[in-house]
Amino acid sequence: MNYTLIGSFTSPYVRKIRLLLFSLGTYKFESINYLEKKDGDYLKSINPINQIPILLDGETKIFDSRVIYNYLSKKHNLKPMTIEEENILSAIDAAMDTSINLFSLRRGGLDLNSGNSYVERQKERVPLILNWLTPWVKTLDQKNTPHWNFLTMSLYSYLFWGEYRGILDLTDFPEHKQFLEKFKNAPGVHETTPPPA
Repeated sequence: MNYTLIGSFTSPYVRKIRLLLFSLGTYKFESINYLEKKDGDYLKSINPINQIPILLDGETKIFDSRVIYNYLSKKHNLKPMTIEEENILSAIDAAMDTSINLFSLRRGGLDLNSGNSYVERQKERVPLILNWLTPWVKTLDQKNTPHWNFLTMSLYSYLFWGEYRGILDLTDFPEHKQFLEKFKNAPGVHETTPPPA
């Protein structure tokens, strides 16, 4: 393997790919901060959709975490996801997208409690998704090695990031809080933990 992953230490989309690559073996991680002009210009020069992560496999360049997962899954003969698992991954990614949008709006100076109709609709999505995921989350056991897979890596990356950035309050979702505690020592978690906020 000669993989290079380009992304930030904090992005949950990058982290879930780092966790997957950790489980597959060695890789090189190239950290960038796209908010800094030099790194931002570099990102635009290598990725026309101007987002992270980006996976380099020799001369092959792959954009978007879902596409990167599909690429690695085929290359390493990972077990294909069922439609139920695809739906779970889509739900996690939707919660992640929504939370990142809210975080970016807040960082841009928007008051998330201003009653803005777009923001209110976004804020409604996350609890709906977390509630829908709860029955699945309750089945997960950290002692069952197959349970640490791309779905749980994705959920862990999202929930950790949400708390890390102060955009997610899990008080009303104890199963999700317990999930973070149960899987905090899973392979690659310590190695990919971002620096203190």
